[in-house]
Amino acid sequence: ASFTIAMNWTAGEMILPPFLERRFGEEVPIYTIQSINLIGCLILPPIVGATTSGREDFSIIMPGLWIMASSSVFVAMFPSAAGACVWQVFITVGEVLWSPRQISWTASLAPSGSEGLFFAISSARQLMAPLADFMMGAINEKYNPNCPDCRDNYGHFCGNLFTENDESSLQCVSVQESCDLFLDNMQQSCPQTCIQCPSWEHTNPSTCWYLLLLVSLVTPISVWFFLPFLRGKYNRNESFYGLFSLTKKRFLGVCGALDNQDNRHRVQTYGHVESESSDSQAEKEDIGVVGEDGTLVEIT
Repeated sequence: ASFTIAMNWTAGEMILPPFLERRFGEEVPIYTIQSINLIGCLILPPIVGATTSGREDFSIIMPGLWIMASSSVFVAMFPSAAGACVWQVFITVGEVLWSPRQISWTASLAPSGSEGLFFAISSARQLMAPLADFMMGAINEKYNPNCPDCRDNYGHFCGNLFTENDESSLQCVSVQESCDLFLDNMQQSCPQTCIQCPSWEHTNPSTCWYLLLLVSLVTPISVWFFLPFLRGKYNRNESFYGLFSLTKKRFLGVCGALDNQDNRHRVQTYGHVESESSDSQAEKEDIGVVGEDGTLVEIT
C-alpha cells in the first residue's frame, strides 16, 4: 500500500528539478529545496520518537500518511518555488511520523529470529520502483515538457542578448556559447525559462501535482480500510476481521483513533486472536498454595 505514497519521493527526484528549472530558470536553488527533506529526516526522527513513544503505532502512522499523501496539494495550488518548499516540509513531517512507526510495527509482528524476513517483505514496494520511474517520466514529459529550441548544446538557456555594433544582429547566447536564436527587435527578450520560449507548448503547471495527489491518497485510504485487520483486534467472525464494522470508532480510525469498543481485552498473537480474560484464567490454573514446609499443598 505504501507504493503510491512513496511516489512523492520519486517525484521529488524526477519531477521537481525540471519543473522548477524549466518554469523559473536556472537561478532557482533547486537542490537547496530538495535538501529540506534530507535535513528534516536527519533532525526530526529522534524528537518525534521521544514525544510519541507511548502512543499506539497506527495512531501515529495514519496522521503521517495523510499529511504526506496530501502534501503535493500545496505545490498544485501554488506552482512556484515557495509552493515546492512547503511541499517538502509537509513530506518530511509526514514521513518522520509514519515511516519509523511502520518499521516498529513490522518488528512487533515478527517472531524472534525472523525480523529480517519481515523487513524484507515490508520493503517489497522497491520492486515496483521501475514502474514509478516510468510513470513519473511519462507525467513529466506530458505536463512539463522541455524547450530544446531555447537552449544551447549544454542545456543552458539562451537568456543573454548579444548585439553587433550597428545592432544589425540580435542574437541570444547562453553562458557558454551562441545559440541559433535571433530576435526581430530590441523590444523582444531572450528566453530565460521555457515559459518565455516562443516554440514551447504551454501546459497547466498544477496538473501533474494533482495527479500525484490522487495517486498518493490511495495509501492512507487502503491502510484505513484494512486497519482493524492490521491491528489484529478482531477475528474472522467479527464483520470479517472488523473491516465491515460500522461503528463511530471505525470511521474515526481514518485519523488513527483506537477502536476499543467490544475489543478492549483482545491482544494480538501470531495467526489468531486471544483475549486477556483467557490468559488470566490460564494463569489462575497455574497458581498453587505453598505450605510452611515448602511443599505444594493446593492447586486452584
